[in-house]
Amino acid sequence: MRIKSIISFIKTATLGIIGCLVALAASAQEIKLAKPTTGELAFQDLELGVFIHYSIDVYAERGAAHGATPASAFNPTELNAEQWVLAAKAMGAKFVVLTARHEEGFCLWPTKTADYSVKSSPYKNGHGDIVREFVDACRKYGLKVGLDDPPWIDSHWELSQTNLSPGREAGRIDKFDKPAAYAKGLAKEKGRLRELMTDYGPLVFFWNDHYGRSDSIGTVPQGGLFRKFYAELAQEAHELQPNCLYFGPDVEHVGNEEGYSCYPMWNAVPSLDGTDYTISTTFKWNGTNTGNPFGKFYRPRLGLITDGFSTGDWMWTGPRQPQLLELRMQVFYDTIGRGASVIINLTPDRRGLIPDDLVTVAKETGDEIKRRFSNPIAQSTASDPVQTLKFDEPEKFDHIVTMEDLRDGQKIAKYTIEAQMDGEWKTVVQGQTIGHKRIDQFAPVTATAVRFTCTESLAQPVVVRSLALFNAGVKAP
Repeated sequence: MRIKSIISFIKTATLGIIGCLVALAASAQEIKLAKPTTGELAFQDLELGVFIHYSIDVYAERGAAHGATPASAFNPTELNAEQWVLAAKAMGAKFVVLTARHEEGFCLWPTKTADYSVKSSPYKNGHGDIVREFVDACRKYGLKVGLDDPPWIDSHWELSQTNLSPGREAGRIDKFDKPAAYAKGLAKEKGRLRELMTDYGPLVFFWNDHYGRSDSIGTVPQGGLFRKFYAELAQEAHELQPNCLYFGPDVEHVGNEEGYSCYPMWNAVPSLDGTDYTISTTFKWNGTNTGNPFGKFYRPRLGLITDGFSTGDWMWTGPRQPQLLELRMQVFYDTIGRGASVIINLTPDRRGLIPDDLVTVAKETGDEIKRRFSNPIAQSTASDPVQTLKFDEPEKFDHIVTMEDLRDGQKIAKYTIEAQMDGEWKTVVQGQTIGHKRIDQFAPVTATAVRFTCTESLAQPVVVRSLALFNAGVKAP
């Protein structure tokens, strides 16, 4: 790294550049920006996660009714949770989430809430606990632990307890509108939540599918008891593990499963009813979740994808084809590079192992991320909203990674990055939000200096966390 100097922000020299921001910031001072918790900040630093989708679905016969596969069908012969975790770690993941229970209803731990679990299967003669094996493997190899138990659909339980047929009827939003059904479903879910959050140590994250489903699938929020159902579970989770981020009120969906976040994107959101236990007004399923710069609640955005890494659905149904490296990397740019986090799907096969070809491309992905972003040619940790990096001799680069200090809320609304080439300043990037991280990629530039300028902000002071230049040697999209 060769940096002659970092020229910090000098008020007298830059009043002309950002003078237009002063009035905007002055009015914004009266508005309280949403601030993240320390847990939310730490979660954003994790950035990349892996979702292990694995359950009795893998052993279901083709055409079998959802939730009707008998527990006796679940019999992995080579299951190895450490192999899953090592594959995730090789990809560069910092946290891993396991489907402790998926929508079929089969529990991967010996729950006391139902018999439809590993205790009724041939796996380890009914004495297995895959959740335990998973969390132990994560902690052994230094990855944070997340679990998933989707409250909306529990097909086996619903078939036996509520007489709801699988498929469309089980997916009804009004299915818990009757008080008896609501109480029964909530008691079951709270029981499972208590087991998972009490018996397996501290969790960093708890995923629950379809938080806010009743309010996000149509043009008009439906609310009702379904909204209350999720809110009560979130409150229970916060009581059991206050430091565990619960999907919905603590971390929110990007709005799609295609592996991208919208841009610009604000972590602040307003909620439907003004409380922290309903979905934001900016979230629509299969849409984009832009957030709102002056929203009351800070919610980091998380994207997930099933087929951006390999072909196929969430669960194993047969051989999967790894995607091309550039497609896998595009997911990285379109999520982490836009300020969100991402969770990549890996699914074990019927043996209970992630196939060798997927393990290989997981490592290839992690190695490529390291190659592109581990060795900056220049880096600044100055916090000023206008700063210049000068080099002893011309440097070639094609990426700039900027991070914002978010402890007092997300503020940067627009910025420019200029490069000094042949003595002249030329704009190479005009961007909007930065948030946790912004990755700007462009055609290679050879320059003697780089200048970052925040040109619009919500409030003062604007604090930059870091600015780094990379020469990855890849073609710009």
